[in-house]
Amino acid sequence: MTRPSRLRPLALALLLSAAPMAVVAADMPPEAAELMVPLPLSPTGQPVVGFPDGVPASPAASLTFTADELAKLKAGSFTAGIAMQAMDSPWNTLQVEALKKTLDEYGIKVVAVTDAKQAPTAQADQLEGMIAQKVNLIFSVPIDPKGQADTYKRVSESGVKIVFMDNVAYGMAPGKDYVTVVASDNEQNAVFATDEMIKAIGGKGEVGLMTYIQESYYSIAARVAGFEKSVAAHPGVTVAAREKFTQPREAYDKAVAMLTAHPDIKGIFAVWGDPAMQTLAGAESLGRNDLVVTTNDLGPDSALYIARDQIIAIGAQLPYDLGIAEAQAGAAALLGKQVPPYISLPSLRVKKANLLSALKQVTKQDVPEDVVKACAGACY
Repeated sequence: MTRPSRLRPLALALLLSAAPMAVVAADMPPEAAELMVPLPLSPTGQPVVGFPDGVPASPAASLTFTADELAKLKAGSFTAGIAMQAMDSPWNTLQVEALKKTLDEYGIKVVAVTDAKQAPTAQADQLEGMIAQKVNLIFSVPIDPKGQADTYKRVSESGVKIVFMDNVAYGMAPGKDYVTVVASDNEQNAVFATDEMIKAIGGKGEVGLMTYIQESYYSIAARVAGFEKSVAAHPGVTVAAREKFTQPREAYDKAVAMLTAHPDIKGIFAVWGDPAMQTLAGAESLGRNDLVVTTNDLGPDSALYIARDQIIAIGAQLPYDLGIAEAQAGAAALLGKQVPPYISLPSLRVKKANLLSALKQVTKQDVPEDVVKACAGACY
């Protein structure tokens, strides 16, 4: 693929480690360069056993290994399973890709990767299967952290070390029942995206929220909190409607219903990319091409929507970097090393101005040609 010359300085500037840094090309406009600077981490994450006010955040770069420790890992014949809530988005696939690659470098064999398709009962069966395989490590995103608490406690009691991804099952203590949780700064991501939506509608008017039905899913709860925080800071804005979906595809009909009942809604924040794209499709079916939509999570699919000015802003996670950090945490636990109870990665603010740089930082791959073409020279 032929790449625009403005992207070439990024190749060396991109940091492909679990400690992301700003990526700034020499010819990048100030607005785009500013967006690439990570926001400071929120000080705490999900409240868990022993941390009722939230676990203090530690950066991903807090875990390192000596040559001797790496040799012990490779000699250990360790195995791992990855129990995902779904495998239908770049957030999932990039994280699994990074986990498998990093664990392989440590000599840890991944014997199972499962896709629960957002069904808690299916995920419970998949976790039981991993226990039966006698894996040493399980990396998992709980779909319903409250309802699945007993399932994850059985995993822990079986002697398997758990690294949670995004959410912690209820009633479990870090360092005892599980190793750690690795997550993005979801509240900051949502504040940024909602602020941009409110700015785009002129700072006043009705807005809507498109969110996930599992209220115990902490990363979604943090995004909803970020949305509410931003709205509260803008007294001219009112939340006219909130819709909840079980599967992202349902956001299409939910958006149609929301906009039909509340035609004065000017903008909608959707809690991740797939429902955001469905929300847009629903709005377009009503002729609402003026609707302002923002969301969280960047991938090649949602990048096209940014390039075409359909989604105006995304608070992005760094899923590949999350996967590296999760693998590091699991490996450290196998060595008996102390692991921080919550490892957090910063927000990446994305608009059209910095889209190409941001997408490459998220995916660690060249930007797809269709995204470059859709930008028509307006993205860096």
